Amino acid sequence: MLLAKEQQVYKQLDQVYDPELDQPLTELGFIDHTKIDGNQVQVVFRLPTYWCSPNFAFIMAEDIRTSISQLEWVREVKVNLIDHCASDEINQGVSKGKRFSESTSRFGASDGELDELRRTFQIKAFYAREEKLIKHLLAQGLSKEVIIAMTLEQLHQLPLTEEGQNMRSRYVEKKAQLNHAGFWAFTTPEGEALTPEGFADYLLGAKRTRLSMEFNGHYCRGLLEARYDLEATATEGT
Repeated sequence: MLLAKEQQVYKQLDQVYDPELDQPLTELGFIDHTKIDGNQVQVVFRLPTYWCSPNFAFIMAEDIRTSISQLEWVREVKVNLIDHCASDEINQGVSKGKRFSESTSRFGASDGELDELRRTFQIKAFYAREEKLIKHLLAQGLSKEVIIAMTLEQLHQLPLTEEGQNMRSRYVEKKAQLNHAGFWAFTTPEGEALTPEGFADYLLGAKRTRLSMEFNGHYCRGLLEARYDLEATATEGT
């Protein structure tokens, strides 16, 4: 029974992403361990450095709490960020359901700034996921004209490899988070249609965003491995 609960907890944690890197905390090695006591769950996580941005850390802690709380049998979630300059404030604030500004006043950031930061990261993740999917479709022989004119329904019906299906699911998920209720499958983060004239430049800009995120991901993994003397974690190909 305990093993089943632990598997459920880690399945939920697989859905919690570093907001800046758009990678699961479990894959990055940020989850140190979990502890389950009846219907109470404690999640202990760590970051690459002592000075990692408190607002980034708060977002992750908050998302951990929200994700684990979705399990029907869970009644209490304790998030424990260790070895961080704002560990005490973040742990107490998130566990009590407080806002960022209530928890970390000494860092001087507002809840509005945190909301804007979430939005910024969502847009970057949108660019990265969209570019990877478009690149995959181009490699499968689809022309830019077909891709630009594709509707969201057509994208859902498109026969894809398992890798392509995963890219599509990740992209559509991020598209939904940005509240895109439009007709077209591929748009700007603001929901505007792509054009043939601007397609190449748009894709290049999206690629630069993705490569920057992937570089930062490799860098953070390296810092974490050095800090905690860990074996190298698996990395995504570029």
